[in-house]
Amino acid sequence: MSEALVIAPEHLARQAAEWLARALQDALSHQPRVSLALSGGSTPAPTYRALAGMTLPWARVDVYFVDERFVPPDHAQSNYRLVEDTLLRPLRLPPSQVFRMEGEREDREQAARDYEARLPAALDVVLLGMGEDGHTASLFPGSPALEERERRVLAVVGPKPPPWRMTLTLPVLHSARAVLGLVAGAGKQDAVRRVLAGDSALPAAHVSQAQWMMDPAAAGR
Repeated sequence: MSEALVIAPEHLARQAAEWLARALQDALSHQPRVSLALSGGSTPAPTYRALAGMTLPWARVDVYFVDERFVPPDHAQSNYRLVEDTLLRPLRLPPSQVFRMEGEREDREQAARDYEARLPAALDVVLLGMGEDGHTASLFPGSPALEERERRVLAVVGPKPPPWRMTLTLPVLHSARAVLGLVAGAGKQDAVRRVLAGDSALPAAHVSQAQWMMDPAAAGR
């Protein structure tokens, strides 16, 4: 079962950023380069801003993405654009360290396969979110993608527009060395309760090694 920490809203972003920084430093103590995979959405944006202000050997960190909508990188709903605005540009990371999912491509299947080929054997640090329906990454309840055991990246259809997404699969998330889940808002109370209880109908519950951080509203306190 996943573990959870309840953090006051005004401290959530900072503590999440500190958790990520510690996980990156730990990985860097064992290897010359590390991988950091990030999610989109409104909840992690303050965490990225806090992380951008932390002193780390950023030249040794490669940035990947957990999922992406099939939209251009400058689109308002692009996860890449969010991360670029809040983390990559403030850090001035060079393009050679950023491995974005190419959501602008028309051949979605080939785009997923190409991204799969760019992934490291195992991701070092991953930041996940959770939706009100218990989805994480772009793995939604009832999706056939939850049964995937071979492919590491898939093109999938989500329940909200724009429907087409690219997502890491459970084998990639399971092999990640450190996973933090970040949740905020009262609308996610039921999903949080079920995920922490190990309800396998909810995709987020399948990432059993995740450490979840949440505000009191999401925790129902």
